Amino acid sequence: MRKLIILTLSLFIFTGCSDDFLDTVPESTINDEQLATSAAANAAIINGVYSALRSYGLSVSGNHEDYGHKSILAATDMMSNDMLMTKSSWYTSFYNYLARQQTNSRSRLAWSVYYPQIKTVNIVLTAVPVEAATDSDLKKIRGEALALRGYFYFMLARMYGPTYIGNEDELSVPLYTKVSLEGAPRATVKEVYTVIENDLLESIVLLQGIASTGTTAVNQSIAKAFLADVYLEMGKYSEAVPLAHEARQDYPLLTQSVWLNGFYDLTLNRDTMWGATITSAQSSFVASFFSHFDNTNAGGYAGGLQVYKNIDKNLYDAISNTDYRKTAFVAPGGNATYPSLPEYANIKFRDPTIDAGDYIYLRSAAMYYIEAEALAKSGNEPAARQVLYDITITRDPSYVLSTNSGTALIDEIILQKRIELWGEGYAWFDMKRLGVPLTRDYPGSNHATFGKFNIPVGDNRFIFQVPQAEIDANPLIDQSPL
Repeated sequence: MRKLIILTLSLFIFTGCSDDFLDTVPESTINDEQLATSAAANAAIINGVYSALRSYGLSVSGNHEDYGHKSILAATDMMSNDMLMTKSSWYTSFYNYLARQQTNSRSRLAWSVYYPQIKTVNIVLTAVPVEAATDSDLKKIRGEALALRGYFYFMLARMYGPTYIGNEDELSVPLYTKVSLEGAPRATVKEVYTVIENDLLESIVLLQGIASTGTTAVNQSIAKAFLADVYLEMGKYSEAVPLAHEARQDYPLLTQSVWLNGFYDLTLNRDTMWGATITSAQSSFVASFFSHFDNTNAGGYAGGLQVYKNIDKNLYDAISNTDYRKTAFVAPGGNATYPSLPEYANIKFRDPTIDAGDYIYLRSAAMYYIEAEALAKSGNEPAARQVLYDITITRDPSYVLSTNSGTALIDEIILQKRIELWGEGYAWFDMKRLGVPLTRDYPGSNHATFGKFNIPVGDNRFIFQVPQAEIDANPLIDQSPL
């Protein structure tokens, strides 16, 4: 009975504020035995996790930056060299690096999104241990739960801890792999990444041969994509190569017309591996990605209040003039279609539905750059150049096979990645992983005054502090330096 109480309490205490989730497993109809044998009951819990990842208000009440996983990807991009905002408004705390401080409420955005979902998937993993996952339905459930837990810890580790290589014994984030109401101390970077790697490896095995149920749920390809990214962080380049290559196989690259169509529709964007379908009934209106990042929408913060999200001038200038992706930003001199928008304003993200734009979390395009970088760093530069060519030629008809090698080749791969995935949640993580300083204060910079500063490599500001609420509640936590 005590176990049942803990499971039930955990389900309701730690899963966030999504009504969709709370309704999926009513307290009066679930127990340990049902969880252990019912794929439907566990699938309902996992579906609740997916709902929570696109929900508003899991972290800070009334915070319009808080709309789930997509918001965290956007927030970290605001901390990079590549994106800027023209007015002080929502996301300013990320743009000016105050959000990382323990007393800033934004420091708990990712903490309060991912940890509740980790506790939820731990319920599923407790109910469906490895020996119980004997049929395809339960293998799918356990595989999804493991992939999600591994990915959530990966996000947390990259934000609240140092990079992996050379910091294996430094403090990362607390680990919870069992249902528990007790706080845990911060584990080491190595300990956290061991859990991440093991979760994803087991997930890939369990999801083998299980048909995908659409882009809103994790499948084997997505689990491979997660692990490829993890291995890039860990420096396991030869292991990352086949995973990234295999992960992208069923997801064709976008045509020019679709690439420039706004990134708002999962069904249209066929390279989408993972995302969230948003309907008008599910919309959180101004507390949403397109409200903040669609500069063309007069009903949102970006377009309506002119809190424009723009591309860094240096990055814009680095895009080839024959690359159609350059037209996703307003050129110097203006844009005839959007004459009111300033120079360098992004028109990449546009939602013609106004309040029902889907959230794209992961595209197969990312796998080309992970594969290319991993190939180059594992000693196969010819193959790295070919993979880079395979995607870049579809964006820029004048592109020729690279002749770069060494650092120059890596820099070219990362540049193309920054262009392709601008605003999609990669830029800041790559800066941190590759040891790239924040450089916004340069001659001709178009960054706003409140964000125009530089931060050297290795600075503590590249690590989020543990939120004050966690420090107050968990006496076992050691804080990161200010």
